[in-house]
Amino acid sequence: MRKPWKWRALARAALGATGWLFLCPLQAQEASAAQASAAPVESTPASESRWFARVGAIGVLYDSDATILTNGAVIPGANAHVRNNITGILDVGYDVTRDFAVVMMTGIPPRTAVEGRGTVAPFGTLGAVRLGPVFLTGIYRLPEWGRFRPYVGAGLAHAFILKNYDGSVTHLKVHDNSGFALQAGIEYRLSESWGAFVDYKRLWIDLTGDGVLGNTPVTAHVVLDPNLVSAGVRFQF
Repeated sequence: MRKPWKWRALARAALGATGWLFLCPLQAQEASAAQASAAPVESTPASESRWFARVGAIGVLYDSDATILTNGAVIPGANAHVRNNITGILDVGYDVTRDFAVVMMTGIPPRTAVEGRGTVAPFGTLGAVRLGPVFLTGIYRLPEWGRFRPYVGAGLAHAFILKNYDGSVTHLKVHDNSGFALQAGIEYRLSESWGAFVDYKRLWIDLTGDGVLGNTPVTAHVVLDPNLVSAGVRFQF
């Protein structure tokens, strides 16, 4: 016969094993819950990007005037007219807030010709340049009206002279310059990502060029001051 203390030891061992069988699943559940709570929560993606682009066509209507000098003296009655252009544009913008955005505009560089007027009219086309204008403006959007939202803005522009073309003036060299621009327009929302726009800019800028007219060195100071009217489509990235 087994001794009583041995029975008591066996009973304690059995109770301990039973308790361990119950405790293991509970501990496993607690560990799983702890791991789940420690797992990183995935961030939700942004509902809408702040970047947008606009593409379209632009008409450049010059309000031109010129002063032409030879040997440092103004040629009396001499003037010039800059031919208007139509080209393509690309805007890239960033919405700083819902109402304010920064926009950079560039496009296909147009070839712009300058024709003589007044006493230099007999010389015809004095020369031409291929311009690479870049605008950087800030626009403020006014309250939306249905699907329409107007805006106003202002900024700077720089005219890069990419190439010179001789005309009556040979050895032509026109120099880069910067100017100030005002802007206004309206956008029409087609969907969450797409829209259409019409835009107007007024730029105050002038260019200076040097060359030879006949056998005489000349310098021309040409005021461009164009009105720029564009239209196209807008896409929110």
